Amino acid sequence: MAVGLCLLLDLPVFYLKTLTWSDRTGSMRGGGGRTVPSDQCLVLPSGDIILPKRMKERLLVDEWKPLIASSLIYEKKLLPKLRGKAVKLIIVPTAALTAIVGVFLALTRSFWVTIPFPVGLLVLAIPPSIVLFLGLDLFTPYEKNARLQADIEATRLVGRSFFLEVLRKIDSLGMKDVEERKTKMAEGSSSEFPSLTERVQNLLAGT
Repeated sequence: MAVGLCLLLDLPVFYLKTLTWSDRTGSMRGGGGRTVPSDQCLVLPSGDIILPKRMKERLLVDEWKPLIASSLIYEKKLLPKLRGKAVKLIIVPTAALTAIVGVFLALTRSFWVTIPFPVGLLVLAIPPSIVLFLGLDLFTPYEKNARLQADIEATRLVGRSFFLEVLRKIDSLGMKDVEERKTKMAEGSSSEFPSLTERVQNLLAGT
C-alpha cells in the first residue's frame, strides 16, 4: 500500500526501506528519538515508516492509508519547501549571533581571561541558545500548517470522507497523547503536530 502511494505521488518506490511499529523513532536504534503521535505516522529521511505501536490492531490496514499518504506528502513534497524558512528563522540568526558574541569575546579577551572557563563558555552559549529557541518557536507554525496542507492533498488520493472517518475513529479511541494534544492546543500551546480536532476541522473546511 505504501509503495502504491509512492507511485501515485510520483516518488521512487525504492525510497521506502522499512515499515516499523514503534512509539518512538529512536527506539529502533536504542533510546532517544521522537514520540510518534497516535494519529500520525512518521516518514524518516532514511526511508523508514514508523507507525505508533500503541495503535497496532486498532485500525484496519486500509485505514492507515490516509495517515501514510499525508506523511509522505509532508516529508517529500512540503517539508523541502520549508527549508528556506528554517534557514531564515533559525540558522542565519543563530550563526550571526554566535559570530557577534565570538567577536565581542575576542575584543574583550583581557577581561574574560580573568573569568573561569565554564563561565565564559556559558556566556558564549546563552545568547545563541535563546535565539535558537525563539527561531524554533517561530518555525513550528509553518510545520503545523504544512501538515494540515498534507492532509488536504492526501484527500485527493484517499477521499475526504474516508480520511474524516479514520480521524473520527481514532478520536473515539480516546488515546492519551491525542487527548493531551487537544487540551494543549485549546490552551494555546504550539506543536508541529496539529490536534485531531484541528485536522478534522481542516478537512471539513477543505482549504
